[in-house]
Amino acid sequence: MQSQVPSHSDEIKVSFPLEHVMLLTFNRPKSLNAMTPTMDSDIDTILKWFDNEPSLWVVVITGEGRAFCAGADLLAWNQRAHSDKTPESELKDVELHVNGFGSISRRSSSSKPMIAAVNGGAYGGGIEILLNCDIVIASEDATLALPEVKRGVVAIMGDLLVLLDIKCIFSSSQVGANS
Repeated sequence: MQSQVPSHSDEIKVSFPLEHVMLLTFNRPKSLNAMTPTMDSDIDTILKWFDNEPSLWVVVITGEGRAFCAGADLLAWNQRAHSDKTPESELKDVELHVNGFGSISRRSSSSKPMIAAVNGGAYGGGIEILLNCDIVIASEDATLALPEVKRGVVAIMGDLLVLLDIKCIFSSSQVGANS
């Protein structure tokens, strides 16, 4: 590699299991890898570095433990929603999501493939991440759902337009990997 992996929190693990392959692992198994603002920022930084690292050709994205990603960390989301907003904090929120949920869904400038390795559950924003990868490989016990509709939240950051014809967007029901 021509350069070092950027520093990041322990909520993300980066490894290189094979030549030319980067493995990016969500590392919050106790919370089913729910996405925090720190994770989102780390992913954005790491993927920008990956895009510019000529020795890496593909990234595989997965989750530690029994889930791929449970979507947004609702505690962090609720804290941001009820905090005093300033123009600076509003701008930071917009900048945080410029590449969509998990900094992946609107990453159109990358010419390198992204593969989602889905283990266990992918919920809410976790589905958005896998929908915006070039290839998805799911374990037989993988489940996909958009439970945010039960909370009155619309999947608008990138997956709504992709999923208009899938029943889970309106019913919050799970879809098995074999469905």
